[in-house]
Amino acid sequence: MILSPKCFPSLKASRSGFTLLELLVVISVMALMMGFIGFSLLGGGGASLDAAQREMVSLVQQTRMQATLSGRETRLIVHDDPSDPEKFHRYLEIVVEDANVTGAWRPLGQGTLLPEEAYIVPSEERFGVSVETPDDNPWPSKAYTIWSGDASEDFLLGSVRKGVRTENGPDALNFRFLAFDAEGKVNCSTVTGPAGTFPPPMIVLAIGNPNPPNTQKAIRIDNPNDISGVLLRRYGGFAVLDYDDIAN
Repeated sequence: MILSPKCFPSLKASRSGFTLLELLVVISVMALMMGFIGFSLLGGGGASLDAAQREMVSLVQQTRMQATLSGRETRLIVHDDPSDPEKFHRYLEIVVEDANVTGAWRPLGQGTLLPEEAYIVPSEERFGVSVETPDDNPWPSKAYTIWSGDASEDFLLGSVRKGVRTENGPDALNFRFLAFDAEGKVNCSTVTGPAGTFPPPMIVLAIGNPNPPNTQKAIRIDNPNDISGVLLRRYGGFAVLDYDDIAN
């Protein structure tokens, strides 16, 4: 006797698809794996650090372009007053040398804050009095920002009055800066490095948090390995840096 095909259920009929429970298990496993992969790629605070690095590159390019277009020295200034933890080494602004008034600088648009928890690491001269780090994880010996000019000298700018900030003007605050001349060339540090040369500016970025107001140091950085940066070329261009580039 020949059995009809109808006596045998087809593969399609016997497997109607995944159950809802199976789908939920698969989705949960995939989400968990993506979480582990994302954490390993970004590390603690990696997203903010990457965003801060991109922001710095953009601001450096804007400052250099403005110097070339205006034919005047242009500076990217960084807030350096620890009494304002929200802006300390996080607030940046582009200012152009005023053509008519000596010691006056015209802001270019609005200033900007780095992403949350992202900070510009102070210069070596300022690091010890500004930053608290863990005792069991030493700070890399080369991981300090190098500014244009002399990092030990104050650059005091007053609040904006009639469209300009005046050096040592009313309500003056302290800033550090990267400076570009009329040709768009970056001004280097005036302090000689270990090789006896004047090193080009380098911005080092880290993830940190403001310290409580009653502490002496403005910010705390818990992971010295979580750093990146931007190195400026003397005659144009830049290089993005990771931990190995900075620390070694």
